[in-house]
Amino acid sequence: MHPREPGWTGSILVVPMDGSHWTGVKAVAEEMGRRGHKVMVVIPEVSVLLGPGKHYATRMFPVPYGQQQLDELQARNAEVMDNKQQPLLEKISTRISNMRKFVGFQRATAESLLLNQELVDFLRKQNFDAVLTSPTVPTGAILAYNLSLPAVYMLRGLPCGLDSTATACPNPPSYVPRFFTHYSDCMSFRQRVLNVLRDVSVVEILQSGALWLLRYDFSLEFPKPLMPNMVLIGGINCAVKRPLIKGEQRVFFALRSF
Repeated sequence: MHPREPGWTGSILVVPMDGSHWTGVKAVAEEMGRRGHKVMVVIPEVSVLLGPGKHYATRMFPVPYGQQQLDELQARNAEVMDNKQQPLLEKISTRISNMRKFVGFQRATAESLLLNQELVDFLRKQNFDAVLTSPTVPTGAILAYNLSLPAVYMLRGLPCGLDSTATACPNPPSYVPRFFTHYSDCMSFRQRVLNVLRDVSVVEILQSGALWLLRYDFSLEFPKPLMPNMVLIGGINCAVKRPLIKGEQRVFFALRSF
């Protein structure tokens, strides 16, 4: 049965990133499973937020760290964020140390999955149609590349215009500010020069992404080009507290049409 025919169901492999990135990915995994698609989520045995769901299956793999180590790192990060009295140099040093530990955890997780030949062989035999993942940590992108499967990326964006480079999407530095520059779309000559110098090249694996689900909305962004395989899904990771009242609805639609 063709994917566009009514009643067609597919098979999706989900390789999530732990933390807040999981919120939006889990919502999509649950909805795909609810609609009848086969969804399998591959997660480490130890994590902060990752876990089972109602409409998808999980496959766990062992990692060389325990829950206590992960909780301690989370606690140190929270302490740095909450400590307003900490000297600047000490705060920078602590954040760098925590970032190195975080990268170490991510690397250990990636190696535990990608070098687990038994698990990779099992996943290959499942004949998935696509891989849903966050490219911020490219574990899922590498696995999709290894399994020769199309990758669907869900993200807010990548530093240094990496997402635009990987999709061959124009990213004019004259009016599209780079992440973390705090510039707007109206930059001085000096700011434009610095905006150009912050650009970097892209890893070839990310270029194989079939679909990029971007967690933002055009009404809250500066003008920028988009490619056909870039879809805006802003708000998917936001909880619905209550319906908008009539006054709020008018303001919302006025902002979108501005």
